[in-house]
Amino acid sequence: MMIQRTSARPLLPLVTLLCGTFLSHPSLAQVSSAGRTPSTSEYAVEPVVVTARKQSEDIQIIPESITAIDARTIAAAHLTTLDDFNSLVTNLNIAQRADNTPDVVMRGVGTYGVVQGVGFYVNDVQQFEGQTVRPVDIERIEVLKGPQGTLFGGSNVGGAIKYVTKLPSSTPTGDFAVEYGERNQRTVDGVVSGPLIPERLLGRLSVFNDQSDGFLFDPILGKTLPKSNETGGRLTLEFLGDRTQAIFYLAGDHIKSQNMNLYYTPPNDHTYLRVYNGGVNGRTPSYRRDIYAPSLQISHDFGGVQLTSISSYFHSSIASVGNLDKGALGPFFVDYPQDFKKSVWSEELRLSSSGSSSFKWLIGAFIQQIDTHTLQIQTVGEVAVIGSPVGAVIIPEAGSIVENNHVNRDYAIFGDASYELGNWTFEGGLRVQHFNNTMRELTASCGPCSGRVREVDLLPKASVDYHFSKDEMAYFTVARGSEEGDLADNPTDVNAVQPFKSEFALSYEAGLKSSLFDRRLNLNLAAFYIDYRNRIFEVGRFTGNGIFTFEQNVGSSRNYGFEIDAVAHPSSEFTLSGGAGVTRAIFGPVIFLDGFGNPVSAEGREAPDTPRYQVTLAVDWRRHLSDEVVIGARIDTRFVGRSYWDTAGCSALADGCPSQGFRFKQDPYAIINAGVSLDIGKRWSLGAHVSNLFDKKYNTFYADASETGAPFNVAGINRPRQWVISLAAHF
Repeated sequence: MMIQRTSARPLLPLVTLLCGTFLSHPSLAQVSSAGRTPSTSEYAVEPVVVTARKQSEDIQIIPESITAIDARTIAAAHLTTLDDFNSLVTNLNIAQRADNTPDVVMRGVGTYGVVQGVGFYVNDVQQFEGQTVRPVDIERIEVLKGPQGTLFGGSNVGGAIKYVTKLPSSTPTGDFAVEYGERNQRTVDGVVSGPLIPERLLGRLSVFNDQSDGFLFDPILGKTLPKSNETGGRLTLEFLGDRTQAIFYLAGDHIKSQNMNLYYTPPNDHTYLRVYNGGVNGRTPSYRRDIYAPSLQISHDFGGVQLTSISSYFHSSIASVGNLDKGALGPFFVDYPQDFKKSVWSEELRLSSSGSSSFKWLIGAFIQQIDTHTLQIQTVGEVAVIGSPVGAVIIPEAGSIVENNHVNRDYAIFGDASYELGNWTFEGGLRVQHFNNTMRELTASCGPCSGRVREVDLLPKASVDYHFSKDEMAYFTVARGSEEGDLADNPTDVNAVQPFKSEFALSYEAGLKSSLFDRRLNLNLAAFYIDYRNRIFEVGRFTGNGIFTFEQNVGSSRNYGFEIDAVAHPSSEFTLSGGAGVTRAIFGPVIFLDGFGNPVSAEGREAPDTPRYQVTLAVDWRRHLSDEVVIGARIDTRFVGRSYWDTAGCSALADGCPSQGFRFKQDPYAIINAGVSLDIGKRWSLGAHVSNLFDKKYNTFYADASETGAPFNVAGINRPRQWVISLAAHF
């Protein structure tokens, strides 16, 4: 208990120091509240407009916790991977898995490696693969905390992360940039933008190529993994009519890497290794993914009412080969070829009010279908000659195949309305959502067999806020979100497709939002309580046919905590920003089976993947040395509290576990990133950046053998320290 209290103590002094720095700065203390002119204040924090409620609004009047990251911050903080979000957003734990998909837990909601939990969107179209967008393409990122079911539907039980991409420019412009860094990091990107038909049709094309070597050494293969090569781009066409706007997007991405099941095998949870030891049969793991995604967004203003249509299609194809046994089976090996194909089409229609009326409303309908074909093969072989794939001997009948067709259909109608009455604003919304998910298992071991899950969910939202003044408000919001029930990818031992129920999160949030000292300081506070039910967990097990993972509902938890976020301009050269967040997620009566089939009780235990606290601090400095030369520097830091990897320890029936209780945890750690920049006129930009300055090691994922039912522990390690330098030209 002493360790728990000590690990959380830095929070209060850090928050106090942050706010005290803002409030005690001489330039702030001298500001008088009388005669203030926020619109012309030289040091004011610029208003941030977001589309969190599918309408353009100032972030400071929306009654929920939202973090917005603009294009300049994305560039200055060198935000290039999903892991980088952790240094900018509190109560968010996100890691990019070895199969290039994100694991996200927000406010203790969401589950690593099972369901998405937190939805990713690009221009209001949900992304199920390729959730990262190149920084050169992004106008801003909006992180919406808490359930977003009413306006965004399922897969948003914990929140939503929205990318808003840049639109074409009205005049001809172009950008070209190159970047080189440690471990042979090479990035080239370019943009051309401008009018195709003046004042009517604008276009923007961005392309990039990103290559890098790895940081995990495989002593059997004798090389470092994962080497990666990614190429992609986006075409944006914007038609401007008198009352109609039409935007067509076409995105494509190809990635080839050695990044499938690239986990190391540590002896315990506190030994951090950069050794893979997976190429026991001489085969290098591989991963290849191709994506293309067109979408069309049309908006028409009827005068007081706006119609919006969003039509989208998405296709991805993934082929990969990984190693499962990591050398633990002695002279034998288990390879894991996989093939995934996914097609998604959706249509959203909505009508919304426009103008400055005190009554605002939005109604809409949504339909979506996801078709997925999955083929997973486990091949068991004997290594005749170590390091030689030619010498590997396949053992007939020892492997297994899982193949299925999976169809998810969603239908929904939704609405939201708000009314301003004096200093009060009342809001209410509801989504009625029906889903019909089916799966047909095609392997002989299952019969074949099939299954279906159907459900109608109600996802309401209500809020009330009170404005003490134009720049200060208090609010209270209740919202419900869900993660749709579905069918497990692997057949059970009884040769049936196993369904699991929907997750639900009912969230209560109270907060304060304020803009102080001539809007030089934005200070926001929020406290939340979440009733999180039917939590879905994934358990790995050895069966007679190989290693499989199984999804199951394990029970409920109570999540609660608070957040404080601040942004300040104490002078024209400095921007200070930061925040602190605390989350506790405590299980109710929960019993589930571990990897060996033994019952484990998690009641009263903390949920995994949920750091006790997160603190972020950033200093951004820019100085004009002359009219043509601007120098800048930025430091980002994050402090992450202790979290647990296991749900409830292990069963007393399992070998090596005399009693139940937590055994595996991630100790607190801190990460510091730093960068400098030099802008020369409007044509040239130079930059340098160091990520993970002090080369701190920590696990991004850890699973003990008792949890997976495997003969080894499995873990993922964070990226090591890396420096990059860049040169950009603008024309």
